[in-house]
Amino acid sequence: MWSLVPERCRGAACAVLAFGLLPLAAQQAVADVVRNFAPCDVDGDGVPEVVRCEVLDEAGAATAKAVLVLVEARLLQDPGVPAASIEALRERLRRHAADLAAEGLRATVVATTLHTGPPHQDGRTLLGVRRLLRACRERAPLAGAVLVGHFPDALLVRTCNWRRQEKLDLPGPDGANVSIPESLTNVRCVPEYVAHRCDTVLADLDGGWESVYVPGPAVLPSVTAVFGDPVPDAGGPCLAKQQGELHVVDVFHVRDGTAIVDAASFSVALDPDDRDHECTAGDRTLGNPLAQLEIAVSRIDARGVARLPEARALDEQGRPRAVDLAADEQAKGIRWHADPAFELQLLVDYFDRNHTFRTQPLPDAQRKPASISWGLGAGLASLRAADPGWQQFAESGYDENEHSSLVALVQWLQRPAVLRTLRAHSDGRFAQFERTDAKELAAALGGPAWNWRREGQQLVPSLADHQNGHADWFFYRTLWQNHVLPDYPYLLLHMGCEAISPPGAVELPYDDAKYGACQHAESMLFFTPCLALLGRAKVFYDEPRGFGEVLAAGGTIGDAWRRYFAIEGAASSWGEVGGDIGRKRAYFWSVLGDWTLRLPR
Repeated sequence: MWSLVPERCRGAACAVLAFGLLPLAAQQAVADVVRNFAPCDVDGDGVPEVVRCEVLDEAGAATAKAVLVLVEARLLQDPGVPAASIEALRERLRRHAADLAAEGLRATVVATTLHTGPPHQDGRTLLGVRRLLRACRERAPLAGAVLVGHFPDALLVRTCNWRRQEKLDLPGPDGANVSIPESLTNVRCVPEYVAHRCDTVLADLDGGWESVYVPGPAVLPSVTAVFGDPVPDAGGPCLAKQQGELHVVDVFHVRDGTAIVDAASFSVALDPDDRDHECTAGDRTLGNPLAQLEIAVSRIDARGVARLPEARALDEQGRPRAVDLAADEQAKGIRWHADPAFELQLLVDYFDRNHTFRTQPLPDAQRKPASISWGLGAGLASLRAADPGWQQFAESGYDENEHSSLVALVQWLQRPAVLRTLRAHSDGRFAQFERTDAKELAAALGGPAWNWRREGQQLVPSLADHQNGHADWFFYRTLWQNHVLPDYPYLLLHMGCEAISPPGAVELPYDDAKYGACQHAESMLFFTPCLALLGRAKVFYDEPRGFGEVLAAGGTIGDAWRRYFAIEGAASSWGEVGGDIGRKRAYFWSVLGDWTLRLPR
């Protein structure tokens, strides 16, 4: 068990932690803990991970559960952004704190400056933020944190002794391949990236996440071995095996079982009990041991989607126009760049929607669930549990699962609904829908496309290449810019694989300009009226159980996220919840937007 004291964070908060809890009367307020926390140097190398924390605002009763609204300081001090835009965001943050206070919470808004630049240590920087959350929780009941702006992500790798039955060709003792029939069990102990964004690390405040952080560069070994049936618990001589390795930098490595190769004897020793190192002692007593979340966490980050094209691609009104190609530009496309002023505009718009959703009555016409799917089955049934009045709901156009093209997606988003689910094969850049007629799509877009394709000697605004059915940044940006969608704020359960994965998460540090560029789910969050979404950062098949029931009981979308972990842990055995490879599938899910939101009553 490591100390709760950040090695180099200064001030009274750290001194208090070193000697345990003070009497209630002497406990510091959350704001005082925040003020005295930074700088915090997690690894003691002289370079703090949390550089500075400044309390901007507080609202709510001192005895209420606390919510930290951590704001990236860059957003409030960029000299290249008009002062009026920065003040507009500050005003929205103050109002948001007041909205949280009106709902019985204690909101503390904190401008946060974190480590940037080399070395690549996003996970360690995130551990610094986690220590801040832990320090606050020592002083007051902490409900959770909302991260506004661009913060580092936890990149999760998992190695599991996974028993499988499949046809294989693996090297035998003499090096020649051995054909393994499907009836014979193999053990696959192979590290893999299982979550490119994993806020379990921030929300599980008492788990052993510091002990499983691997700054790297490091090499994680892998082996797939066949012993014959049954597989010996401790392993032994192999009929065939194949070795490999995964080179990693800056990851959290969840190890669930080890396999140690002895090349001389052509054997593999298995240790199934070398597992659950991120779990507390209490977590390990669960029928399915996995981390449990003490708080809720979510992110409101527009940096990756706030992009503009080069000036020549826009007319005087800021609309896309054709670009003539010079002789030396035959193969060049439109160049894009991040725009901090646009980023602030998106955040201001988001908090305006958030405020309206919290404070204005929901129109009766919008009190509906809606599902759209392509290739993953209908989803309306999973939303009915969120409202007793939806048990028999079956209105036309609200359960789209056949011929779901991009045009159908536009029409679906135009229908009033307060809770939605989108089910389509996805990755961090797009969701896949049915092939779409280009002319019908152009008509549905309501104006020029925010994408360019080459036609002769010009680059012409067009989404004609989206006939392939990709719902991506260019698609959603066009809908937003052309005001195609009505203002029906909603919560979303996104069932697409890797929908919340930031592009570049494996290779790039979080402060790289290309990190998270044109992210798929964040495009939905800022270019449609979405306010919060629960999504997956892994290719997998599960659905967060308890989601609808928690919302029906008045819980927040953050409560629904946490409930999934509790349900999974309560299984009588992990065979009930995905077996070896699937039993920690809850780690794959995180919340984008504002976790404190719930369905209006």
